[in-house]
Amino acid sequence: MENRSNVLFPLGRAALGVLFFVSGLLKIGGFAGVAGYMASQGLPIANILLVGVIVLEVGGGLLLITGWQARWAALALALFLIPTTLIFHAFWSADAAHFQDQLTNFLKNLSIFGGMLLLVERGFRQAR
Repeated sequence: MENRSNVLFPLGRAALGVLFFVSGLLKIGGFAGVAGYMASQGLPIANILLVGVIVLEVGGGLLLITGWQARWAALALALFLIPTTLIFHAFWSADAAHFQDQLTNFLKNLSIFGGMLLLVERGFRQAR
């Protein structure tokens, strides 16, 4: 079982990392549109916040993919997911046309948050 874990854990970690890495790269290409969307959701200084988001997603994604400082990257990404999910996927206040999409995205982010917590826990457990 240990051999499978030695293969599956890095694959799973990298798969989670790819999600953030690609998302960050796409935000670079669509910077103006993403910043505009962030501003429309009431976020101040959206351009500056977006630069931080891109650094976190690209950098954190790369750390998860490579495994270097992955525990800390997972913790940072987990903390990032909390306000992101609450602000951008508030299904409870969505209109009927968007309720299902927002609920799905909320639950997707909740699942990714769970994956990040598992990476954080595994990292701390291995460090002992």
